[in-house]
Amino acid sequence: MTRAVFCLAMLLPAVAQGGRAETAPPRFDVGLQAYRAGDYARAFTVFTALLERGVGGAPAELRLNAALSALRLSRSRDAEELVAPLTEKQGDEDQRWRAHAAFVLGLAARQHGERAVAAATLPDAEPMAWVMASRGLQQSELHFRAAVQLRPEWGEAVRNLERTMQRRAAVEAKRAAAQPKQAKQEQAPEPEVALPELGPDASPEEVTPEWDTAALSARELQQLRQRVRDQQRRKVRGRQLRVDRARDGKGRDW
Repeated sequence: MTRAVFCLAMLLPAVAQGGRAETAPPRFDVGLQAYRAGDYARAFTVFTALLERGVGGAPAELRLNAALSALRLSRSRDAEELVAPLTEKQGDEDQRWRAHAAFVLGLAARQHGERAVAAATLPDAEPMAWVMASRGLQQSELHFRAAVQLRPEWGEAVRNLERTMQRRAAVEAKRAAAQPKQAKQEQAPEPEVALPELGPDASPEEVTPEWDTAALSARELQQLRQRVRDQQRRKVRGRQLRVDRARDGKGRDW
């Protein structure tokens, strides 16, 4: 139960005991006692039953008390439906009831928002959970503002408005932190190593690597040159042998 909903415990006796509360039948007192004892399900049953029968006190009082009991049971939709007719009252004498109805609607919207916040923090949260959380708290803030405008001296409405504004700011910060981080920018590919351009008459097979002779001693350079000459001699002898074999094979009948 949030701190905002906690304030409705002070609202209920004021509504229940106002107006025609002194002439209320005993069952009205049963509902009030059940609420004070924390038996919100029984209180909700009593108040809604009296409201349906049209007895047991002023309809506005019964609606508000039934709505407050519904909120204690986290039945925010039922609370909204119960107080909706009170928002349509237009007379100056009904301004207090409209303020109470706006207060209850603010608490109901707060419950919607808090449930969405809890859903948004789950590992398998729906993508729209944070949006619903922000929307619920925004609606709650608007309802409390309406209650304060109708009754500026009502301390509970002012405090709930302030708390809802603070809570909304905190939730918006959580929502921003939960947004998926932007993908890191791809690193630019490393520049390709420029290869030396070949001459117009050159081909890859004809290009020979340049030897780094500066790091070779005179003896190593001489040995390297001797190996190159030996390889050239072997290539020459190999070609000569292939030519001789070709000559010897001419005119043979295989």
